[in-house]
Amino acid sequence: MIKDHQEVKKDDILMVLQSTANFKDVLKLKKIIDSISPKMIFTFPLNEASKFKLGELQGDYNNFAKAFQDEKLFTRLQPYAPENLATSQSLTEYNSRIATLKQQLHLENAKYDLSKKNFQRSQTLFEQGVISKMEVENEKIKFLQAEQNLKNINISLSQLQEGISNLRKTKSGVAINTEKDKISYSSQTLQLFEQLRKSLKQWEQNYLLTSSTNGTVSFTQFWGENQFVKSGEIILSVLPQNKEAIVGRMLVPATNSGKIVTGQKVLIKLDNYRYQEYGIVQGKVQNISLTPDEKGNYYVDIILSNGLKTSYNKTLPFDKELKGNAEIVTQDLRLIERFFYQTRKLLGYQT
Repeated sequence: MIKDHQEVKKDDILMVLQSTANFKDVLKLKKIIDSISPKMIFTFPLNEASKFKLGELQGDYNNFAKAFQDEKLFTRLQPYAPENLATSQSLTEYNSRIATLKQQLHLENAKYDLSKKNFQRSQTLFEQGVISKMEVENEKIKFLQAEQNLKNINISLSQLQEGISNLRKTKSGVAINTEKDKISYSSQTLQLFEQLRKSLKQWEQNYLLTSSTNGTVSFTQFWGENQFVKSGEIILSVLPQNKEAIVGRMLVPATNSGKIVTGQKVLIKLDNYRYQEYGIVQGKVQNISLTPDEKGNYYVDIILSNGLKTSYNKTLPFDKELKGNAEIVTQDLRLIERFFYQTRKLLGYQT
């Protein structure tokens, strides 16, 4: 995607490794997913994305697409709506019948009261010998019929109220199941959406080389399209534009590493600039690693207080990584101290 010595910006795509996916389609899908928040997931352009060739990502995309369609279908069809509507209509009918029965109950109560009075009055007249026993019995039959009608209406009212209670339970169950399925579809879609986002990140790490900073591209060898690369192979470097802070890093063998402490002077001789001609760059020890690497070397960070200004007052240009050798001054000894140090060492060897 770039040429040697080309200026690039952070997150620019530098190279694409071959995969079974069309990388342009993958980048389009990534752009779509990055622009959609979880709350706006229903705006996902399924018709557009379904045409993409996603290779290794196809399985995760298909799972998400199916969940997305299922949720949209559930929202559009509302499978619980007919049952909910039927329950609501039944409740309306039941309430209407109850209202009618209550009116009938009022009338039957009035009839019951009248028949009861007539029966009591006929009993008195019978005892006085004014009417016959048959007439008393007829009034009693009317009274019993009125009492039975009253009981029947009360039974019907009780049954209707029980039916309303059952309908309300059904309606509540429908509402619970609707919300339950809605949450289930929504969470499934969101979960698979995030899985697709995660898989996209993994695909980027496996197949895309992107710039981590603004800078200039430097190839380590000649590259072109359709060339093979090995795992772990250095393909290119991006030299950052920000060169304000220059630091030094040293590999120090374990021998005498115990003498190194923070703040000690470091004398640096660079391979690119002969120290006899350009001079020596000076720095200070910033810190040293606590443990050595597998080869027994310690890592030491160096602060270059004066940058690349040398002992000859020349400021060296910094274009890329500079390599060389450095010496850490662990002790500043006067000439007489150096003489006695060497003498003591020699005498110790002789004895």
